Amino acid sequence: MKLLHTVVAFSLFAFASSASAQESKLSAFPFWQNMSGWWASENTYFTSDMDYTVRSYNSLVYIELDGTKFRESEHRFYPAGIATSRYGKGLMAEGEGIELIIITEGELIDDEGTLGNIGTDHAGGPSDPAVVYTVLGDNDGVRLKPNPKTGVDSYRMYFNFTTPNHRFRSNFGIVYEEDKDVGGLRAFILYRDKRMEQSDFEAKRAEFRQRHNVKVISVADPDNPGQSLVTRLD
Repeated sequence: MKLLHTVVAFSLFAFASSASAQESKLSAFPFWQNMSGWWASENTYFTSDMDYTVRSYNSLVYIELDGTKFRESEHRFYPAGIATSRYGKGLMAEGEGIELIIITEGELIDDEGTLGNIGTDHAGGPSDPAVVYTVLGDNDGVRLKPNPKTGVDSYRMYFNFTTPNHRFRSNFGIVYEEDKDVGGLRAFILYRDKRMEQSDFEAKRAEFRQRHNVKVISVADPDNPGQSLVTRLD
């Protein structure tokens, strides 16, 4: 009889755990509550020796939570340089910057707050089905992009909240080529984010476009998933 009670109790626990996982919502986790909303970001992109690749660029980010679904809309504003060469498809003149618009989506995949099934609509995003966001605590999380070839993540982006209105993101690009220093630093990006109101979006967008002399915009190509369309603003 005691064994029967144990089996029944375990079965009820397993059922409750399963039900909990199915009923979980992203908004139930303090970390995801902190992540949601509108953000304005000051960013710096470093090389492996901590020299500047892009000394200053900006982002505007909007994160929506809908049950188990996650959606991030990001506008990146780059000055003339490496990013315009990479994403601009030759459409800008010397000294002109670019705006990238990238949509990233995912969903809750367990009752620990893990986000998976990540997809992006743009060539500039971290599109990889193996990417996951892991909750480390109420104010901390990490986005991992595994590299099965080496067993070392290609990217690790850490999210750290100092207050509900301020967060830091530190993105480590890790060397993964077999003939190089596997696990060594390839690049480092620091994002300094501050929460903002939705009503400030257009003013901030105009400010960042002017700051970086943005004349070209890059958006998702609806006919070629994961690719981009580039057009001039003028």
